[in-house]
This record gives sequence, structure tokens and C-alpha cells, in this order.
Amino acid sequence: MTDLAKKPVKICDDRFLLKLTKDKMKAVLQLIDQDSSFNDVPFDEILQEAQDLGVCFGLVPKLPPARGDMTIVASGKPVVHGENAKVKPIIKPAIVTSPKVKKLGKDMVDFRELGNIVNVPSGQLLLQKIAATDGTPGKNVLGEAVSPKPGKDVNIKCGPGALLSDDGMQVTSTLDGKFVMGDGKASVYEEHLVQGDVDISTGNMAFCGKRIEISGEVLSGFKVKCKGDVLVGKGVNNAQILAGGDIVILGGLIGEDAEVRAKGNIKLDFCENTGALEAKGNLTVTNFIVQANVKTGKDLRALEGKGSLIGGKYVLGGSMYVTDLGSDAEVVTEVTVGLKPELEQQKRKIEAAKEYWPNRMSEILKNINALNEMKKAEGKNFSEEKAKVLAEFNKMMPEVMEKNSQLTEMETKLDEEINKAANEVIYVYGTLYPGVRVTIGKASRIINKEEQQVVVELQKSTLTVHVRAMTPEEKEAGEL
Repeated sequence: MTDLAKKPVKICDDRFLLKLTKDKMKAVLQLIDQDSSFNDVPFDEILQEAQDLGVCFGLVPKLPPARGDMTIVASGKPVVHGENAKVKPIIKPAIVTSPKVKKLGKDMVDFRELGNIVNVPSGQLLLQKIAATDGTPGKNVLGEAVSPKPGKDVNIKCGPGALLSDDGMQVTSTLDGKFVMGDGKASVYEEHLVQGDVDISTGNMAFCGKRIEISGEVLSGFKVKCKGDVLVGKGVNNAQILAGGDIVILGGLIGEDAEVRAKGNIKLDFCENTGALEAKGNLTVTNFIVQANVKTGKDLRALEGKGSLIGGKYVLGGSMYVTDLGSDAEVVTEVTVGLKPELEQQKRKIEAAKEYWPNRMSEILKNINALNEMKKAEGKNFSEEKAKVLAEFNKMMPEVMEKNSQLTEMETKLDEEINKAANEVIYVYGTLYPGVRVTIGKASRIINKEEQQVVVELQKSTLTVHVRAMTPEEKEAGEL
């Protein structure tokens, strides 16, 4: 029998030429005589001769319309090759590329300083691999199986902060930080570096890692938030910085709209005409502060550089250590020490309540008295509408009285707590100027004369603010 797979064969008394495509996936019938037609021979006879030559799969039930001098008598089942493995990002990463190395062996790429911040928590699924497939076998018109090509596998590479599962199918983060794809590796960094300023080119920043380091300034109107620490290399101008850890500003903080808050400590060079400056820990100033609104949970130290605090308001949970406090111009400088942030917050709430409830009670009493006078004067002519109003006021009175009683009790307890916490002091190693208002516990005092090297403290016996000279030991401690 003629091998159709090797060359075409004439069939049906040499009327047609039967041939296979190169991949044997189609059996093609071609007219030999252009004046002939496929209808000249019964279809069953054509199929029988095709089968006799080995065409056994995918035979057509009837001849399809011819295309010129050819038609198809059989079609195989196409093979489906396997798909390559793919890596699907569950979280879209910041994509970074390595810059050209200027000095081979010396310059290193630090991906912490490249790309946008894509925050991910520890344990976050980052990448999921979709496995390669084997494909589906096909069959040619001769009935022969056609094997598929299996898809190619792909290996996932991980950098720091990313973990590949044992089966190689998943990548998860091992820490809170910034998700980056660089040099083909998935990495999570707990530090983010900004080479330059935080400005329009970087936009606002929010980072869930341990540290943001900014080599330049944070410019006006921009915000930096970090779960951990923030280091600013040059200064902050009318911007917002919020940190779950410490804040260090190697420069100044200026601007009425500036806001710097840390759950840890704050250290800065100087601060001038600013909004909120708050540390739940300590505040260290290496030069001076002029007109600022400062709150600390612990101590404030300003003993380097000028070491001066001029103007503004300072509420400290701890003590104050300063070279100069106030100025010879007697600028109003308000200092409260020993007032913990939580007590200061309670105090503000009570003061706000005192603005309302006593006035409310006085107003209700006035209305009740006025209506009772009317009732007495009008007798039976006292209207039903006025009676309803009087009843309503009488109903409200016990509740308002209870609120005022609670408020008095809260204020008494707060005063006790404040007095208990009033053990902190102010150490002035240089000059204490007139115009400084000091509050310790419930006692306040406005300094009316210039003093040198003094300690301001609460005298417990009289519950008054007392100014005394420093001891030699206290002077020595300030020089360390």
C-alpha cells in the first residue's frame, strides 16, 4: 500500500489527488483534471479509498464546499501545548531597576531608596505561582497521537524580608515594610531612604516599616507618616511628621502650620513659630525654641547651643532642663511640669464641661423661678402651655444637678492626681527671666525678677511655686 504520509496518492481512477498537510492534521483532496468535479464520484467511494490509505480520524460527514480545486476530507484534533508557569502578584509591588554602576565593586544599589512605597504587613501573601501545565494530546488524521510540549517552569527568587514557601508556589513577607521587585527578586524592606527633599516629586509619604530617612528637607504642605522612626537630614518647614517611634530633625522646625508628633522621643536643632510639637517620650533641643506649642510625656532638655526657650507654651509630664528660660523682653512663656498627657487631656475635658453644665443649671433655675412667679401671680389663668414648660424644666433639673455634682467630683479627683504628680521641677542653668509663668500641680507663679542658676519647684508645705538657688551637685549635673 502506498504510504500517504510520504507522498500524495491518486485515487478514484486518478480523478483526485489525496495528500496530507505536513503536520498530518488535514487530509486534502485535490482535482487532477480541472474540468472534473468532486461530485463526479460518490462521497462514500471517496471516503472508502481515503480510509484504505490510512485516513481514519476526523473524516468529514460530507464534503465541504471546495476552495478552488481543493477540499478537506478529514481534520485531526489539534494538540494543546502546555502553558508556562506564571507568577501572579497578589500585591502590586514597586518595580525598580538597577542604575548603572559608576565604579565597579564600589557603588552598590540600595533598593531601600528606590521606587514608590507599597506597604505590606508581616505575613502578607505577595506572589502566587501558577504552575506550568502539561497540555492536551492531539490526534492526526492517520489516528496517531500527537504529544504536547509541556510548559516551562519558573523559579521565584526572594530577597530580604520575603519568604518562599517549601513548595515554591508562594512568597510572603516576613516583616512590616515596603514591597519591592528589583533584579528579579521579591523583597520587603523595613527602611525607606529618600535622597533629597520631600516635595512634589515624592509626594506625601506613609510607611509601615521601622524607619524613614530623608536626606533633605520636608517642604511646606507635605506629610510624612511612619510606624517607626523618622530622620530628617535638613529641616521641616510648615509640614507634618507623625511617627510611631522617634523623630530626629537635623535642622530646624519652622512654620505655624508645622505639626510634629512622636510616640517616642523627639530631637531637633531648633524650633521657631510652630504649631504642635508633641513627644510621648523626651524632647531634646540642641539650640533653641522660640514661640512653640510643646507637649512631652517625659523631660525636655535644652542645654546645647543657645539652650534657650523663649515664648510659647510648654506642658511636660517630666522635668525641664534649660540654659535660659524666657527673655529680657519678658516675652510670655508658659511652662507646666509634672502634668502627664493623660491628665492634661482630662483637664481640658473638664474645663470644657465647666463651660457648659454650671451655666446650664443656672439657666434652668432662672426659668423655673420665673415660671413659678408667673404661676403664683396668674393663679387659674396660668396657661396649660406654661405648665408643660415648667414641668419639663423640673424634670430636667435633677439630671443637670447630677452632671454638675459629677463634674465637681471629677475635678477634685483630678486635682489630687495632679498634686500627686507634681514632683517634677525646672532646672535653669543660665538665666530665668521675668514674664515666665510656671505651673506645678495646682500652683502657679509668674516670675517677676531675673534669676541665675536656679531650680523652680513646688514647695509641698505651702503648695506654692518656689525658686531656689542650685546646689553645686545640681550645677555639676547640668554641665555633664
